[in-house]
Amino acid sequence: MQNQEKFTQIDKISNNFSNDTNDEISQSIMNSPQVDIRYQEVLKKMQSKKIRQLYNDLGPVYEINEKYEIRNFDDESCYFGVVENEQKSGPGILVWFEVGNILDGIWVNNELNGFSRMIYSNGDIFECDFKFGKANGFGVFQSKSKVVKGLWINNVLNGEGQEIRNDGLKYYGQFKDGQKSGRGILYYKDGCKYEGEMNRNKINGKGTFIWNDQSYYEGEFRNGIIDGYGVYVSGNGNSISGYFQEESKKDRIQRIQSIDQNGIKKVIEKIRQL
Repeated sequence: MQNQEKFTQIDKISNNFSNDTNDEISQSIMNSPQVDIRYQEVLKKMQSKKIRQLYNDLGPVYEINEKYEIRNFDDESCYFGVVENEQKSGPGILVWFEVGNILDGIWVNNELNGFSRMIYSNGDIFECDFKFGKANGFGVFQSKSKVVKGLWINNVLNGEGQEIRNDGLKYYGQFKDGQKSGRGILYYKDGCKYEGEMNRNKINGKGTFIWNDQSYYEGEFRNGIIDGYGVYVSGNGNSISGYFQEESKKDRIQRIQSIDQNGIKKVIEKIRQL
């Protein structure tokens, strides 16, 4: 017996997850239940064979038991889990057949409450603790291009976290509203490093940029580039103080112009692997 209205809240969870996000996604809590015919029948309805295979490789988050029931909905989604008083209450699996998402979780009165895992149709994976239907707690988001770890508050990454990209870029620091904002450290693939203030995923404010030849600039940054007053110290200890303006990067050359207090202009050039 179905009660469609009581199950519709969770159908929006696919759009509420933060989908943007070096350890592998934790699998220690996963069990290996005996094959359940109903479980296999549910998965067979998945349009994406790739996601179906990924889910089979990972296995269900929670052990399937005899209390699991099947509820099908008009939007081509299906819930396979524990039902109490016609509501999702306990462990279960929610599958969007057409979209291709699969959600494992613990429900209390139709809302996610507890550790849950979403597998997206593109292969991205998000794991986090949930409270009242929203991600609230430590979570891990993994895609083909990056791994993001941190604290989610109401479906948004906020506070300390890290982003490790496959292209070699690494960030350790603060996030706000899902973006790198606050103080942090950026490690570039060519060995350079930035430590300082961030705003909306860009270096912005006061900080220090260290090149791989151990020279560094300490001063002001704006919109992702060196722009403002500061000091440049070369590898041999010579220094330049004044106003610095970074020009556009071209042919792997980072060009920075400085003007000291006497109006003397100098140009600093760095070879970068960008």
